[in-house]
Amino acid sequence: MSTTLETDTDRGAAEQREIEHFVHAPGSKPQVVLGMGSDTLRDALLRLKVIADQPGGLHVFIGECVEVLDKVDDVDDGSDLHEPVDIDLTLAVLEIHRHRHVHVHHCRHIAVAVHFGGKSKRHRFVPNTTVGVVTEWARRKFPIDPAIAGEYVLQLAGSSVQPRSDEHLGDLVHGDVCGIEFDLVKELTPKG
Repeated sequence: MSTTLETDTDRGAAEQREIEHFVHAPGSKPQVVLGMGSDTLRDALLRLKVIADQPGGLHVFIGECVEVLDKVDDVDDGSDLHEPVDIDLTLAVLEIHRHRHVHVHHCRHIAVAVHFGGKSKRHRFVPNTTVGVVTEWARRKFPIDPAIAGEYVLQLAGSSVQPRSDEHLGDLVHGDVCGIEFDLVKELTPKG
């Protein structure tokens, strides 16, 4: 019984606490937001004008998705199962204080193709997946010696842009596009 009381007490304290978090929305840089734990996520997003009264096909994810790294199968063209959250829940219930990032995106999944050595691997990631997670997935999918795999990074296909490992896929795709292509390349390190 004391465990339940502690949980209720902890939840009550979390609802009265101000929570700092980051909202990633299409077409804008992540915004730092303060909200009370008792606020619903919908209310917080409405205040930011990230969503209208009805989200209209927008998907909201929290935290960072790393589930693809737990998969041991060799399925090509797989898809993340990470579900959007119920925005009518409170920030405390959603544990925003722990996850810290809220991602609002029109894409349910972002189709990613990674090219290396004349071959391509594909997976549909959720928008809150970081480039670092996709890079690790790609390193595992191609026959790269584990001793040198860390030297390989993702570069936007057809460009010389190498997104930072902490950038989220949802921040890289814009407009109605729900796909992105990368080349897995050896990282260029400046010589000084």
